[in-house]
Amino acid sequence: MITIMLHQKRLLQPPTAAIPSNLSAPLTVSWTPEKHGDQYYLYSHFAEIQDLHANDTREFDVLWNGAVTVEAFVPSKLLIDTFMNKSPETCDGGKCSYQLIKTSKSTLPPLLNALEIYAVIQFAQSETDENDVVAIKDIETAYGLSRIKWQGDPCVPQMYAWDGLNCSYTAISTPPRITSL
Repeated sequence: MITIMLHQKRLLQPPTAAIPSNLSAPLTVSWTPEKHGDQYYLYSHFAEIQDLHANDTREFDVLWNGAVTVEAFVPSKLLIDTFMNKSPETCDGGKCSYQLIKTSKSTLPPLLNALEIYAVIQFAQSETDENDVVAIKDIETAYGLSRIKWQGDPCVPQMYAWDGLNCSYTAISTPPRITSL
């Protein structure tokens, strides 16, 4: 897993965080995927929310399925640090495991302010023809159209095609085309 730091921004509201119930144990989030090979994107958000004493240290490793992805991380005081995986991850042995493990240097348990997990959904149908998407977006902007359901791909999945559009679906390997508005 390649983990990158996305951004750091100041907290705007009173922060909260989860810590392990046993302060010397890891903070673990685990689940069983619906099917073998399911893929996930994870966004981890951290911010130190306590006033630490001079002899306090909070430092921990972030692990995905037992492999360290972020080492010896120290959360910033009242600043949100966000990490994400660059490419989707799969789970090992039918179980997904995300852990925060305090380092030997740490006097405090790990903390987690938020964890977002997104499952990758594979569509059998190709995405709408790119030129059609550009054209319909230009029409939307030029005429000031504002339809709440006009989000995502205009034609795919077919059951969620945009209201007011007609699309042609010739073959699974051929991108759908917008035929009328």
